[in-house]
Amino acid sequence: MSLEMEQRIVKLEQEMMDLRKELEAVKCQQSVAKTSTLSAEKSMIEQSTLKPAPNLKPKPNPKLNSEPNPKQMSAPEKKVQPQRTLEERIMGALPKVFMVILVMGVLWGLKLVSDYGYLSNEVKIILAYVLSLALTLIAYVLERKKVGSSAVTISLYGGAFIVGILTTAAGAILYEIIGLTLALVIAMVYIGYGIAISFLKKNEVLTVFVAFTSLLLPYLLEYMDFSPVIILIYVIVLFTMLQFVIHQHKQKWALYIATFFTVLAISIETFMNNDNQVVFAIGLLVMLSIFNTSWCRLYNVASTWKYTHVGMQFSLGLFSLLLMNFIITTIEFGEALLLVIVSLFAILAGYGYKQKWQEAFDSAVTLAFITLFNTLLVMNLPGKVDHILIPFIVFAGVMMSLRLRASIMKVVGSFLFMIVLAINFSIHDPAPFFSINHASLVMPGIYLLIIYLYARRPKETLTVFEQIMKDMYVIDILALITTSYFLAYIGKIDATYFADVSNIPHLMCIIIALLFVGSLLVPIKYKGRALTPALSVFFLLFTLMLVAIPYNMQGVAWLNIVTRIVYIAVIVAIIVDLLKKGRIYQTYQVQLEKLLDPIVSAGVVLTMIAVKGLIFQLAYNGILDWKLSIVFSTITLFLTASVALWLSSGRHLRALRLTGFIILIIAFVKLIFFDLSALDLLIRAILFMTVGGIGLLLSGRLLKK
Repeated sequence: MSLEMEQRIVKLEQEMMDLRKELEAVKCQQSVAKTSTLSAEKSMIEQSTLKPAPNLKPKPNPKLNSEPNPKQMSAPEKKVQPQRTLEERIMGALPKVFMVILVMGVLWGLKLVSDYGYLSNEVKIILAYVLSLALTLIAYVLERKKVGSSAVTISLYGGAFIVGILTTAAGAILYEIIGLTLALVIAMVYIGYGIAISFLKKNEVLTVFVAFTSLLLPYLLEYMDFSPVIILIYVIVLFTMLQFVIHQHKQKWALYIATFFTVLAISIETFMNNDNQVVFAIGLLVMLSIFNTSWCRLYNVASTWKYTHVGMQFSLGLFSLLLMNFIITTIEFGEALLLVIVSLFAILAGYGYKQKWQEAFDSAVTLAFITLFNTLLVMNLPGKVDHILIPFIVFAGVMMSLRLRASIMKVVGSFLFMIVLAINFSIHDPAPFFSINHASLVMPGIYLLIIYLYARRPKETLTVFEQIMKDMYVIDILALITTSYFLAYIGKIDATYFADVSNIPHLMCIIIALLFVGSLLVPIKYKGRALTPALSVFFLLFTLMLVAIPYNMQGVAWLNIVTRIVYIAVIVAIIVDLLKKGRIYQTYQVQLEKLLDPIVSAGVVLTMIAVKGLIFQLAYNGILDWKLSIVFSTITLFLTASVALWLSSGRHLRALRLTGFIILIIAFVKLIFFDLSALDLLIRAILFMTVGGIGLLLSGRLLKK
């Protein structure tokens, strides 16, 4: 037999072995198995009847483990776990809710009969323990006889645990019936029962109940005047024991909740005791190490909830860091403890890098970075450096939440950043100009700009939280917040260096006008959808404000005049751009096709009013004689009417044409009924010659067209 034939036979035998293994995995019916076997045998016979060896083309490296013919068998189907509907989840949660209601009802019932004198406190405690044991017995019987659902039995087991713990606390603290030592023993028995039930029943909600209720025991221990060290050891041991249940059944949310209440228990015990602060700090470090170890063992990089889990790890890390700051306030060389936390997060970052967990690595590096800066804050640094470091630390947390796209981190980080921003802005002033106080005002504005630019970067797909934020215009509102902070900062500069508090902020008015023009030129995808409408409202309000008090604006005279000139220039530039179909017109062409006429008309009127305000302001400051101000005011009316009529004649702007005629009528009325009596002969002659010349020029242009 030739070498090629031998290789072919070996290949067919391997295919046969693969077919048998896959058929056993599928566990098909007997008839289907026979049909597949006969088909495979027939295929072997057909393939064994080959042509002579010379017609076979040898292969350099034949693959023995080739895939079987897809026509001869079907691949095993994967069993897809059905997703629980919302109704099924509600139905599963109902027994737990009703169990809590039942427990509360029974306890209140016992209190009621006790208040009426039917039962003594001793009988009441005994009945509560009987209820706890009865709930456990009922759950056991239902489970053995397989009556009812598992949700009901788990609720009964959990209810027995809750009743037992509450009864023990009430009997020892409220009624002082049970001795403190005996109460501690009973509580430990119930805690052991709760951990055992959580381990056996594999229910995460039950584990959460056990963790929450068991961590109430430190208050009983505190009441018993136990040593704070003993209480701390109990909390750490209990948290460690819960890890066996959490690891065995992959209960991630139970880990987060247990960690939160453990940190809370340590913090309360710390505030209730002024001594042994070093011991509590070390206990917090041990708890944080256990939590991060458990989190690494439960973390799944392929999970769709990985960003949420990274966010929870980051948030609990920050919460623990905040507590550590309170603990080390009375500890000498507390910076060493913070450096230990830096090392802990650095180790976590190294492990995440080794496992190629990009999100976990980023979170750990950020926590280490924040803790390192926090260590610098604790040290005695000169020159109020902490005023710069605190906003920077919170800013780093917000940036990491944006990078990881973690919803919880975004909410917590943004909330903290806004609080720090408000406090920082309220306590600092830009004086002296070159100082840390001034830098503390400038840097948060830069942080806001960086956050906005990073948040609006394009993404291939949006998470559910990001889609909700987009529908709520959060990114657009962030652009508005960033601009508002910048304007508020300019307002502080204005009030400190240019004007008193009661005067008009001229510098801020100029910045608003320039920002408004800039927002009109920038595409929407960069500036957002809310910035231009908001700035347009502010620009209009400030324009009217400058007109409403044209000769009563105090402060720096030259800055006042420059402010008015800037507003006039901005309005004229916008009108010219719209009429010439420039960049602003092209950006908003769809909206301006129907609104061009009224917008240009309003702009012409605003320009006229702004020019009149400038004239009266010059007269108020003594730069222009009051009689000349009347002349220039009348000339402004005629010029505005002439420009309006001239622009409307060639572009068919009816509203602008009507505006021109109305202004022309107003100019004639003012000229005849006011200016003749207020001006002397020389000025009157100059005025009439000027107006006549303007009128002739206008008439010629209109008749020509």
